Amino acid sequence: MSPLYRLYRYEHGDGTAKEWAYADLGNGTAQIRWGPAGRLRQTQSKPLPIALERAREKRLKGYVAIGRADIDATGAVALLSRDGPDQRVTPAGSATPTPAPKPARDIAALLGADDDGFYF
Repeated sequence: MSPLYRLYRYEHGDGTAKEWAYADLGNGTAQIRWGPAGRLRQTQSKPLPIALERAREKRLKGYVAIGRADIDATGAVALLSRDGPDQRVTPAGSATPTPAPKPARDIAALLGADDDGFYF
């Protein structure tokens, strides 16, 4: 039985897409496949930690996790399960910090206390 791959897709602005996938082989190595969407013909084996790091890097570049897939020897992709909503990530340290809430302002203090009640 062939291993299940974690499939990632990058969609270009012109409507074309490319995919990248890895499968944990269970012995500390991973099988990596890549190519145009639906035809992942190129393959290589790498240590699993390297494959996991590459998956993180792909997501940082804009690849989206699609789901689990079976990929046959010809590179044909059969999607078996789909991931949830967009799984994009942001680079560590690049997230914009949430601004602190602005303190409440006392309008009377800004306008000044005037006994006649007229402000302009």
